[in-house]
Amino acid sequence: MRWPLRPWLTVVGGIYWLAMFIATHIPKVPQELVMPGGDKGMHFTAYAVLALILTTRQFWGAHWKWRTAAQIIVVVAVYGIVDELTQIPVGRHADVWDWLADVSGALFGLATAAGLRLLGPGRLQKNPGPTVPR
Repeated sequence: MRWPLRPWLTVVGGIYWLAMFIATHIPKVPQELVMPGGDKGMHFTAYAVLALILTTRQFWGAHWKWRTAAQIIVVVAVYGIVDELTQIPVGRHADVWDWLADVSGALFGLATAAGLRLLGPGRLQKNPGPTVPR
């Protein structure tokens, strides 16, 4: 069964990914947007949200397939490399630590989607848990 909001997640994911690309290719990031301690938290969060959207779009209401989950992580990780390398022409620098934050965020996003999947349609109703007598 297809989740009815799946097409919307496709659109939201595409818009989010495009916004992410634009944001990471601004030649000079305004200082007030830089988080204390660097931008690793921004990388982690951005890629966590991307992986969460992609994973939720792929699996909500469908069977979980580890191979597909792994493919999502590979696609996001490769995109992270491409993103870092294509920042060089606009005067920014590529950083392996940024990429590691990207991949860590993607893994967190996938894990979050897997956890949310447990609360998916009908899941709680099928296993309501123990009842407490009153």
